[in-house]
Amino acid sequence: MVSAPGCRTLVTHIFVRGDTLLASDSVFGVKDSLIKDFEEQAPCTPTPDGRELGDRTWSRVRFDIVLAPSAA
Repeated sequence: MVSAPGCRTLVTHIFVRGDTLLASDSVFGVKDSLIKDFEEQAPCTPTPDGRELGDRTWSRVRFDIVLAPSAA
């Protein structure tokens, strides 16, 4: 859920490209624009907020959101 003053609240979901369950979407919520590539980051790569995870990996994804103005 994403919200900002003066904008409509958006509730959405993103999906991992290649997930075997994408084909069994029973509520028809999977749209091509919501399927994203999650890129695994190497161990010892700092997270965006600067945390060090030691020898653990983590994944990065880019998903740009534009909120519509709220109705007047």
